Amino acid sequence: MSSYKPISTDRTDVLRAKRTYGIWYGATLGFLFSLFTWGLDAYYLSKINSLDPWLKFTAGALLCTAAGALTGWLAAKWDKPIIALLIWIVYGFFLAWLVVALPTVIFPRILGLLEPEVQQYLHYVYYPEFSTRIGVAFAWIIIFVAITGLLQLPLSEGAVFSTSVLGKIAPILIGLVLVGIAGTIVDGLNNELLRTPVEELNATIQFYNDHLGQQVDKTESRKFRQGSLRVVKDLVTSDRKLIVSGYDAFLGEVNVLVKFDKAWVECQVFFNQPVNCKQVGTIP
Repeated sequence: MSSYKPISTDRTDVLRAKRTYGIWYGATLGFLFSLFTWGLDAYYLSKINSLDPWLKFTAGALLCTAAGALTGWLAAKWDKPIIALLIWIVYGFFLAWLVVALPTVIFPRILGLLEPEVQQYLHYVYYPEFSTRIGVAFAWIIIFVAITGLLQLPLSEGAVFSTSVLGKIAPILIGLVLVGIAGTIVDGLNNELLRTPVEELNATIQFYNDHLGQQVDKTESRKFRQGSLRVVKDLVTSDRKLIVSGYDAFLGEVNVLVKFDKAWVECQVFFNQPVNCKQVGTIP
């Protein structure tokens, strides 16, 4: 870190260019982190009849991009490697908090505004145990974010004076690898645990619809947990939307809300196994 020496720090145009590049550097990496963390999750959810699958990604992208832009600008403004590292570490903690808070706090509030009829069926709780999840997320994220922060000043120095497109985007390409790894890892901390129950229940409903009126082998029926739909069989339709409606502190027991043509149905999914479903509301 001590080997980095800023070039032409007395020139206003150079300082402005470095700060502008810092904004783009931080904003781009923030967006890329959100893409790997919630973008892939949104894509998977869109394939399994999820309700508003892209909402988390949209909110996460806006927050990560804006905070990343501010982080990159502050690091470039101070132009000191150790200060830049500290600023990026703070940003890393923000990302770790967001990994947990976005699906459990921010997402349900936004969804309640966009889909008021769903709000009464959502039972999202921010448990004290989630602080451990933030700590684990931070432990992973900080490794990659610290490297990204340390690289910003020396790499952006060359990028600002570079005349080629590759020279200007090279620092961002390096950062892409780092935040891509970080985002993929933390996807498993929350997103996967909340996504898989939706996926399993959707498969259970799809199996029921595919074999409606047919004689089904008991082994296959048990495999696809058809007993969980016993009480609500008359309400099941092919047209459906699913969303997590609640969970326990360890995300082992997850409730999934299903919007069918004429009814709201809530199903209990225990460690990715649908257990039982019940009607919780009607649709006019």
